[in-house]
Amino acid sequence: MRKKTEAKEPENKRGRPLDPALQQQRKDDLLDAAFELLREKSYRSITIRDIAEKAGMKSAMISYYFGGKEDLFIALIERLGEQQFGRIIEVVTQPDPIRGFIRAAITRIVDCPPLITFIIDEVLSERGRLQDRFIDLMPRRMAMFLPKLIEAEQKKGNLRADVDPKWAAFSLVNLIITPFIGGPVRRRAWDMSDELVSSDEWIEHVYRMFISGCGAAPQSHSQARPHSHSHLHSQPDNTKED
Repeated sequence: MRKKTEAKEPENKRGRPLDPALQQQRKDDLLDAAFELLREKSYRSITIRDIAEKAGMKSAMISYYFGGKEDLFIALIERLGEQQFGRIIEVVTQPDPIRGFIRAAITRIVDCPPLITFIIDEVLSERGRLQDRFIDLMPRRMAMFLPKLIEAEQKKGNLRADVDPKWAAFSLVNLIITPFIGGPVRRRAWDMSDELVSSDEWIEHVYRMFISGCGAAPQSHSQARPHSHSHLHSQPDNTKED
């Protein structure tokens, strides 16, 4: 979290800093405060006063910089979306981008628990501006990026060519995110800790589960290469000679 802005900069008559850089710092301080409060409370229970007090400012600053609480949290989603997604797409340069993607995605989730809580409690609970902005910035971008990554690996021969890249991408995202979205069930019913699903062993497990279904197996000369997911299972030849 950034250090709170010191109240020593030149201000206008309404207590707002005149320097654009200091204004940006004030906005960042408010976003940091909102993020930290999500570790303690739900979005609905967080008040404008809570955010202002956490940031060491007056409540009026939230209206001035963002317009209101919802717009402040939309700005927080935008900042987190750029940070999280920007780090994930760097995996394309790695020798094994699928393993790198799984590691990067799980690491980002582990590093940002308030985001998961916010998504479960508020963003996915009802349709609104928060949900729309979140979907645009994270899931929709992922739905464009990951199938292309899988298709590139198919062209290299690293993944099966008969698997639909979009379906495979959606399945992989679910393998990664479900243990975190379903945290209470995982912990209480399956006795699987947060530390476990954050570990290198779990990352490798998810990778193996995905590759076991989508990985390209060595083919003999007698094996015909399927061309689409409609030929995933060979059909018995029931033709009989007269």
